[in-house]
Amino acid sequence: MRGSLLILLVILGCTSQPKILNTFTTKAERNRFVTEKTQFIDTVFLHSPALNNEKQYQGAFWATELMLLKNGKAKSNLKYALAHFSGYSENFRRSILQNIYTLYPSEFGSETDSLIALEHNEKLFAMMANYLIRNNNGSSDKYIKVMKVQFPDWQNNSILSGFTIEHSAQPQLSKDLINELIAYRKTKKEPTIFVFIHKDRDIPGEAIIQNEKGEFLKDKNDTLKIRLLARSITNMSGYLTNGNTPQGVLSLQGFASSDNLFIGKTPTIITTLPIESSLTEFSFGKYKNEDWTLTRYEQFFPESWKNQTSKNMAFYAGKAGRGEIIIHGTTIDTEFYKGQTFYPFTPSLGCICTLERWSEKDGSLIESEQNRLIFALKDNKIEKALMYIIEI
Repeated sequence: MRGSLLILLVILGCTSQPKILNTFTTKAERNRFVTEKTQFIDTVFLHSPALNNEKQYQGAFWATELMLLKNGKAKSNLKYALAHFSGYSENFRRSILQNIYTLYPSEFGSETDSLIALEHNEKLFAMMANYLIRNNNGSSDKYIKVMKVQFPDWQNNSILSGFTIEHSAQPQLSKDLINELIAYRKTKKEPTIFVFIHKDRDIPGEAIIQNEKGEFLKDKNDTLKIRLLARSITNMSGYLTNGNTPQGVLSLQGFASSDNLFIGKTPTIITTLPIESSLTEFSFGKYKNEDWTLTRYEQFFPESWKNQTSKNMAFYAGKAGRGEIIIHGTTIDTEFYKGQTFYPFTPSLGCICTLERWSEKDGSLIESEQNRLIFALKDNKIEKALMYIIEI
């Protein structure tokens, strides 16, 4: 979520509250928000995209993505934007590609195909290639070959390294390997959070927590399981800006509060990617005065995971400049996503988003997986831990 103006974090200790209220979640406020944003979107899309209105367009793109709102005028303007693609700033070109990837998964294949052969920006190339591959299963080899021609130094680029791993065959991740990782972390005598997700990020996942003794935290007589979504609203790859939460290992660095309207008042959990924080901070002082390398990153896993290169996505995401991937609740209107597989979860811009429900009458918190997670960690005096994001 790096670059997003939506989140401002104040790192504080958090205290439980008997009742959390958020008027933004009431029916009246939700209706007002939709009305205002829809009017803004319509006003922006009256004009074709140009250098002097890129900022307004990016705001309108964000709003349509948030609400999964397709707009006839927007579609014609996107067609215009793709036809004049080279005339915009790099950041706006990224926004254009993000918007079509999010809302128009198959409508702009020919336009994207005509642009990719001319693209020499690694991030934009990967976004285009993923858009085209998604619409043509089996075409990944074609675009890897194109990549190697257009970017002969691709192995030294984190985005293209992630792109290649994503579209290369991976050995099966067996239950034995997962058990070996759990056993490996037990030997470290450090708390660990295991987040199990699906390759199809539309399907929610869950987290379990291992304490420093290697025991899983319990909820009554069963393992405590926290329901969550590791899907970005864009559903793009984790090594890309605003993409899904990347696979691999992250470092939990403590608790915070947010004044982001869409996260709300429930405490958040700060995590960092490799390279986003120093190796010393990431490892809680285990590795001092050392620089990040892929070899060092892989030592957070047992040797049996060596060939599981998908585990390296978090490393490449951090190297590509991603950051500010946190664990948080949500005040976003779940009705935007009614009919989606992940409903009633609400996607983020790459963070892990836990399930929360709010009263439309008075804005009171009805249900919060985020609070369950926060209380479990605090009750067990866990403020720092490694967190493994694992696709199963």
